Amino acid sequence: MSTSQSSTIEELTIFLAKRIYTMDESLPEANAVAVSQGRIVAVGSLEEMDAWMTGRKVTIDRQFEDRVLMPGLIDNHIHPFLGALLMPMVTIAPEAWRQPSGELVPAARTPEAYRKALLEAAQAAVDPADWFITWGYQPDLHGRYDRQLLDELFPDRPVILWQRSFHETYLNSRAFEKLGLQREEWADHPQIDWEKGHFYETGCKPVLLGMLPYFMRPEWYYEGLRQTTKLMHMGGITTAVDMLYGALAPEYEGKALDQVLHQENTPCRVVNVFDVRGYANRATQTELGPPDQPIDFEAGLAAIDDQVGKRQGKIWNAKAIKLFADGAIFSQLMQMRWPGYLDGHQGEWLMAPPVLKAGVLAAWKAGYTIHVHVNGDGGMDAVLDAVEAAQQAQPRFDHRFHVHHVGFHAQSQTARMAALGIHATVNPYYLHTLGDDYSIFGLGPERAAQLTRIASMLREGMRVSFHSDFMMAPTEPLTLAWCAANRVTQSGQVLGPTEKIPLMQALRGVTIDAAWALRLEDEIGSIAAGKRADFVVLEDDPMQLGADKLREVRVAGTVFEGQVHMLPFPVGSSLLDQSHATAQTAEKVKTAGRYRPVQGACNGVSDRCDLVRTWAQWLQTALPGMLPAGPRLNTP
Repeated sequence: MSTSQSSTIEELTIFLAKRIYTMDESLPEANAVAVSQGRIVAVGSLEEMDAWMTGRKVTIDRQFEDRVLMPGLIDNHIHPFLGALLMPMVTIAPEAWRQPSGELVPAARTPEAYRKALLEAAQAAVDPADWFITWGYQPDLHGRYDRQLLDELFPDRPVILWQRSFHETYLNSRAFEKLGLQREEWADHPQIDWEKGHFYETGCKPVLLGMLPYFMRPEWYYEGLRQTTKLMHMGGITTAVDMLYGALAPEYEGKALDQVLHQENTPCRVVNVFDVRGYANRATQTELGPPDQPIDFEAGLAAIDDQVGKRQGKIWNAKAIKLFADGAIFSQLMQMRWPGYLDGHQGEWLMAPPVLKAGVLAAWKAGYTIHVHVNGDGGMDAVLDAVEAAQQAQPRFDHRFHVHHVGFHAQSQTARMAALGIHATVNPYYLHTLGDDYSIFGLGPERAAQLTRIASMLREGMRVSFHSDFMMAPTEPLTLAWCAANRVTQSGQVLGPTEKIPLMQALRGVTIDAAWALRLEDEIGSIAAGKRADFVVLEDDPMQLGADKLREVRVAGTVFEGQVHMLPFPVGSSLLDQSHATAQTAEKVKTAGRYRPVQGACNGVSDRCDLVRTWAQWLQTALPGMLPAGPRLNTP
């Protein structure tokens, strides 16, 4: 935090608002906040600002007198790399998705709605000879598309349907030709169906590598990153965390962030948490391997060391790393304790327990904050064992070890997490989008109702914050807070009412507790003297609407380090378009194969987060030297 003395403050801007919710318990409400040099000078009433006004040039800004201010919202787990690749695609998905223009693309939940949207989007494409690529296809809802059907619909242009989970693609014959795919090169691959044009899991490799030159063009990748940051602005986000920085190529990622954040004056900062496994593999020139392949974590930490703590404007490098435990909740590959899944299938490891334990111990001894992706109670056992071993080897205070996602964990594990000093950042969107289906497929009613046990963790004294894991959920922190507070599924069912949380606690999860997870609570997360002047401007008052209607609160804009950035029009939750959605019947879910367990036999790839790492490995080996160097980060 800055050590500048008050005597250096020559100019002061005082923002007046209908109400300011500070998220600071010692001064919870105000209606005036004074700002200078991008930081907060004072909070209170206009009369209480008199002491700061004498002898200074003062501007009274009244544009928020009919609006509400809160601290700038925080999303502490996104993947800019994935957003950059996927956002330029045409979105046709089972959920409504906000677009950078502000338009809300409606949900397509029937074959008829999907076909109509697909044909209309293709017709609207500017260049009929160029690639037509969509994201969001889900066969159980949208009907079965294969190479033959796509050829009938699109005989003259290359088409790719990218599945909602990112793991699968469907191509027509023109796409095969344009990519130069040869059957004899891939005929024996177990995850490619040549006749149907279906490439899934590691079978996506020839598709992604063929598309690489197209995707990595600045007009695609930079535009995708630009669109991602626009969505973050619409969500009121002023701080976002790249929870796998360096997965692709640190230099290229840094250059793209510099262009979009700095050269284009985007009102947001990005905090980088390092992909230690990616750095380790590059340092040791090791190929991506199965979950039990040993990793030289010390080499990875050494490669990261000179970047830790450095900042360049809006790009901040944390002393923090990311590790993995088990598979994804969307593909039902989290590791579950007995009795397991209803159909008897098994979960997958992304890092086998011994590998995870080694990574935790190495980063623990080096003093890093550790973030671990974990989804099932079986995966949680491995995480808890690793932390316990690290504490026994070298006790640490205030280590802020965080588990991420936490789809399902046993109640008995909550107390053990708290005893070990572990805290959580969760994705409450799971409750809304998965709760109905998982009660009849995979987990059953009891465990589906206990997904994301936020209240239980809070009762044990843990801190809990929320994230989108974009594009698993929209970049809308208030939507996540609504999901956490209400636990309402798409059908309107309330899952585990005793796990609901109060409104103020839900708002803490996207402000001060999210900042605390990043060790940035002294700079962001609440409106208090000395902190960054980051605010979200709200058209509606969340305290007046209450927890039930939190998703109706509209974001009007943000203030980033004292500079006002208003949206063209206020933006509400994308879930408002989905209130009519109904749960599928048990019969439909069972016959559709929506949650076909992903096979990890090829190389253990089974998870969307891990998919980012896998794609990065393919990209690095395919085009060495292609990616230009990015900016060096300087110590603040």
